[in-house]
Amino acid sequence: MPEHIVATFDLGGTNMRAATMAISNTSWRMLDQLRRPTQSYLSVPAASAARQLDALLDFITDYADTARSRFGAVAIAAAFPGPVQGHGVVLALPTMWGPDGQSLCPMDLAGQLRTRLPEMEVKVMNDVSAAGYRFVQEGGDFALFTLGSGIGLKVFLDGQPRVGPHGFGGELTHMVFDARPDAPLCDCGGRGHLGALASGRAWQHAVAAAQERGQEPDLHRFVEPLARAVAMLHFSLGLERFIFAGGLAEGLGETLREAIVQNLPNQGWNLCQDWNAMVQLAPADDAHALIGGALASASASRLFQ
Repeated sequence: MPEHIVATFDLGGTNMRAATMAISNTSWRMLDQLRRPTQSYLSVPAASAARQLDALLDFITDYADTARSRFGAVAIAAAFPGPVQGHGVVLALPTMWGPDGQSLCPMDLAGQLRTRLPEMEVKVMNDVSAAGYRFVQEGGDFALFTLGSGIGLKVFLDGQPRVGPHGFGGELTHMVFDARPDAPLCDCGGRGHLGALASGRAWQHAVAAAQERGQEPDLHRFVEPLARAVAMLHFSLGLERFIFAGGLAEGLGETLREAIVQNLPNQGWNLCQDWNAMVQLAPADDAHALIGGALASASASRLFQ
């Protein structure tokens, strides 16, 4: 079977990553890779959300053109850190554009990319959905958490992310976990959301606050909301596999995983669950959405041939 060449993108609140992947069935080869800082509402506060969108679309267009001319790429897989509806309508991108960016949504990003690159197939998806396709081939149902600028979460059942018929589901990380009126502010504008309490940005704030007090940050206390989310999914859906990826998971590694596991017995009814076996770290290559997005694109292309 000939290889399917995909220009694949992981567009986060901190970095924009691109790669050219050669896909053959469920195997992949990375032919090229590029990383640039994201022009977000935090890194470039003077730039409007519309200007940030233009920079993002230019990045995708320029790299995809190069991947097509250099490697023969025929498709684009673009992963975004927010809910995506249908065939590529983005409903929100809070970690990139902040609360003001909601004025641009819902946005048919897939349609805009097809207009710019009409000769290429386009697949736009949520970044955690994209990342999850990397782990589908291992079999079984699972939940994937990505701990980066914000927190992403998707539950995969029978090989598919479960987001509901309108694409609104799968965003447990924007549920209120701290109902106090002065709870930490989330990128989406809400307070006390899981993404505001236990993300990479939240950990940076916790470290800075502890240093001001001359103390070490309390990781065990910090990850309690993550353990609560794991327990909610275990007790409600019966899931027994929870994968943690993203910059924070890679940076803290086993220390983070152990802290989550130690919190879990206090989250609900204990029936001798082996929490230690349920919680695992993803490979520390920071390429899950790039790889998974390319695999999903190639699979979709084969279905319609």
